[in-house]
Amino acid sequence: MQPTDIQVERTLAALQRSSPGERLRPPSITRESLDRLLHDLPDGLLEGLGHGPSLRPDRLAEARDRLETGCAPTPDELANRIVGRIVCDRLAAAP
Repeated sequence: MQPTDIQVERTLAALQRSSPGERLRPPSITRESLDRLLHDLPDGLLEGLGHGPSLRPDRLAEARDRLETGCAPTPDELANRIVGRIVCDRLAAAP
C-alpha cells in the first residue's frame, strides 16, 4: 500500500512538531476535529471498510503459524511495528 500525499504531509508535520522525548497523549476529540477528519477521508473508504472482513485472513493465518511454531517476531518486525504505532499516534494527535 502506498501512502497518499496528505498522509505523507501529515506524518512529516507531526514528526517535526514533537521532540524525541515528548510524551504522547491521546488526542481530544471534538465534533469539529471529527468533522475535519471525516472530510479528509477518501471517498468510499468508510463504506469499503464496513463491507470488508473485521479481521484480515492473512494476519490471522500469520498469527496461527506463529502460535504453532512458537516463532517470535524478528527485531526488525518489532521495530517496524513500534515505529508504525508511534507515527499513527502522532498523526492521530495532529490538529
